[in-house]
Amino acid sequence: MKTFKCSRQAVWQALNFVRDSDQARRIRTLALKRGGKLTDGEFIPNCETTFEECEHTMTCTFGPRVKLVVHRKTNDVDVYVDGKRTETYQCEFVSDFMQLQHETQQMAAAL
Repeated sequence: MKTFKCSRQAVWQALNFVRDSDQARRIRTLALKRGGKLTDGEFIPNCETTFEECEHTMTCTFGPRVKLVVHRKTNDVDVYVDGKRTETYQCEFVSDFMQLQHETQQMAAAL
């Protein structure tokens, strides 16, 4: 509340995805940076998802610059920014992948 000079209600609305203003996105981003975790299963990523059956991959595209490529046989997830792989994660659980989707969406929104 002090960092953003806002009310407790504004923070609650941001963390519960009631509001989607610039300030709400900044509050959520800071919460994640400070160790917060996405726990509610109601998050719906704003991305286009395609499945490549022959390659056993799933691609989630967050706008023109950022995408996740999931290798379904190994559970490896590559993060691409501007066509270059920047990181690789091992997502054993759906909750891990959902958290990564959320963080990637926040990153894409900040670019």
